[in-house]
Amino acid sequence: MIIIWKDKKEKVEDLLSRKSASYAVDFEVPDGITEGYITIDGKTIAYRLKITGNEKIRKGSKYDFEKKKTDLKRILQITDVKQAIIPISRFEIKLKGKTFSGSEVTEHAKVDPEMRSVSKNKMESNAVKLIEEYGGKFRIPYGLGVKLSKLKSEMPKKGFDELMETVGVELGKRAIDPYEAVGIIAAQSIGEPGTQMTMRTFHFAGVREMNVTLGLPRLIEIVDARRTPSTPSMEIHLKPKYASSQAAVMNIIKKLENTTINDVADIITDTVELSITIRPVPSDMKERLVDFSDIVVALEGESSQMSVAVNEESKELIVKPQQETFKKLYQVQEQLKTKSIKGVPGIKRAIGRVDEKSGEWLIFTQGSNLKGVLEIEEIDAYNTTTNDITEIAENLGIEAARNAIFKESLNTLQEQGLEVDMRHLMLVADMMTFTGSVRAVGRQGISGRKSSVLARAAFEITTKHLLRAGLMGEVDTLTGVAENIIVGQPITLGTGSVNLVYKGAPKKE
Repeated sequence: MIIIWKDKKEKVEDLLSRKSASYAVDFEVPDGITEGYITIDGKTIAYRLKITGNEKIRKGSKYDFEKKKTDLKRILQITDVKQAIIPISRFEIKLKGKTFSGSEVTEHAKVDPEMRSVSKNKMESNAVKLIEEYGGKFRIPYGLGVKLSKLKSEMPKKGFDELMETVGVELGKRAIDPYEAVGIIAAQSIGEPGTQMTMRTFHFAGVREMNVTLGLPRLIEIVDARRTPSTPSMEIHLKPKYASSQAAVMNIIKKLENTTINDVADIITDTVELSITIRPVPSDMKERLVDFSDIVVALEGESSQMSVAVNEESKELIVKPQQETFKKLYQVQEQLKTKSIKGVPGIKRAIGRVDEKSGEWLIFTQGSNLKGVLEIEEIDAYNTTTNDITEIAENLGIEAARNAIFKESLNTLQEQGLEVDMRHLMLVADMMTFTGSVRAVGRQGISGRKSSVLARAAFEITTKHLLRAGLMGEVDTLTGVAENIIVGQPITLGTGSVNLVYKGAPKKE
């Protein structure tokens, strides 16, 4: 058993600076709990600590102090407070609600709640030492430093020194020169292979209804930061105990697929009797894993607008509007067509497929609802993903959206057999997200919001930008590429970034 509670960041940072501390809390802590976790935002667990003592506050005890809060209940002796590099999502811990309120005692989840930073601490410190050791000669990226720190412990010193010499030479070859036009190089490196991309869609597992946009249309969707992709889809991973069971996968698919009455039944309108007959189609119901009772339960909450009569023999439902008018009859008919029976809103279809590499079941969906899917207990929230970048930004934050832009762009190009250095795509992803929101590469985003008036005018709608700049009294400092070319002077990149000053020959005395 562990305990989780919410606290302020400054209080936890004070705990981090101490080896041990007495910590008063206003909730009950069961005896025998030795592990605690603290959340700051109520959604992710960011700190782990050990509880070495747990004493109730009583009158006359050594902790009988004058306190502002009268509802303090326990004094915890706390040691070994650690902060996570990657905070643990609430979806990885078995919790009752969507966020923490006060405190909650729970069992360990399948994913070990031990902070991921703990397992990385030794590796991280070794990598940092290596980077600092060679920092005077050349700069080692952190990811490479982690790999090299492993090799250092496995290789003899002479061999490792030779390896580091080679690494230094190779890093020097790949370094970007100061004032290099990295944006133009990235645009050229992505744009040229982009001309070879096809305009096609790829079908999942041979199922006609399940497809996802790839190729050039998908790349355009990504850089245009479309609010919703043309074919939203999700790749859903399951927790280990469900990933190998086909029966469990079928049950999860039933939970996921958003099925309406119109998907599994014929809706017949009788204008004489002013009634609507819902006649289930057995084949459609079997395909969608829906029972007749599911339809009945779905209509139970609509009694204020319509009356529902169930015919158990013919397995039909007779629906009559409360107001017996033609207008109301057709309103109820349209309402019934879109009435959801079960599933997650937005998920139209879901199929299970065994992954060739891992041998585990994956679920692919037509439609996307990241928030709704992650609330299902069987879902592995850490690995589940969607191709809807805006949805990722809204639910997981801008850093997750930045990673999604990079990953989606790279996958789209690689699927077409095109090789583009990932650093060009990383630059595009950074430019689209560095302001804190996802911006398009175009006049509504990056290009339309440049600080230079001439650069904006050179891109699109020239007269509008020039007229607005004249009315507002804007000043162009001519620091970019396009504006310097327009006025006919060298650009401030490469050799153009250096100014030579001739002082003349020194005077002879």
